Amino acid sequence: MRAPALALAALLVLATAGCGDDASEPAGAPAAAPSSAPSSASSSAPSGGSSSEGGAATADASVPVLRASVGTPDDPEAYVISLVDADGQEVTELPAGDYVVEVDDPATSHNVHLEGPGVDESTTVPETTTTQWRVSLQPGDYVYRCDPHPSMVGELTVTDV
Repeated sequence: MRAPALALAALLVLATAGCGDDASEPAGAPAAAPSSAPSSASSSAPSGGSSSEGGAATADASVPVLRASVGTPDDPEAYVISLVDADGQEVTELPAGDYVVEVDDPATSHNVHLEGPGVDESTTVPETTTTQWRVSLQPGDYVYRCDPHPSMVGELTVTDV
């Protein structure tokens, strides 16, 4: 199941670039064109964090799913980070509400960090993981990035419902 998710992420790269700090890092590639994403959720959950103490979020049909990933199917260490909706469309704008973020971090040199009003979730380097975060996105600007490589970054605007 990891290979299809990684293949989808590779096709829908939101941000790629070299940060210039690592000689093996590529000079960058053009990012895909922006688009909007899913409708808002109707349930309410605590701001940020996982849906349960010490556990990962569980999928709920009423909560939209977003997918965050780093790397590509052929190269988990590739300098690529993305955030897409359940249909595989890039996420640049969302209505405020609750979301489940399915995170795929197969890289030992990268992480995924989502930060904005009421949300500060991240994976760690060098850990590789697949996890879920249940987040309550509030109106404002959010950033998802790889902390060790600042040029691997994407932005998301959350609007009032």
